[in-house]
Amino acid sequence: MSKESKEELKSAILKSLETEIDTWLEQEGQITDGYDYETKFLEVVRRMNRILLEKSMGKLPGSHNEKKTSNHFREDRSS
Repeated sequence: MSKESKEELKSAILKSLETEIDTWLEQEGQITDGYDYETKFLEVVRRMNRILLEKSMGKLPGSHNEKKTSNHFREDRSS
């Protein structure tokens, strides 16, 4: 990966994470119950984790279980 594409990826990830952090900071002051605070905090952390994984993984490879060739066992071989 080139340095420029790394910087672009890093910038995109940080922008998305910044949005999540801003949303959390707006909401966290309004939460009074400890259980609700922890639950909502974990939701934010999971979303941030998903963002980081999705943006850093790039295009996923195809399925290894997918058929690789056409069904050559059913071809008519009588000719």
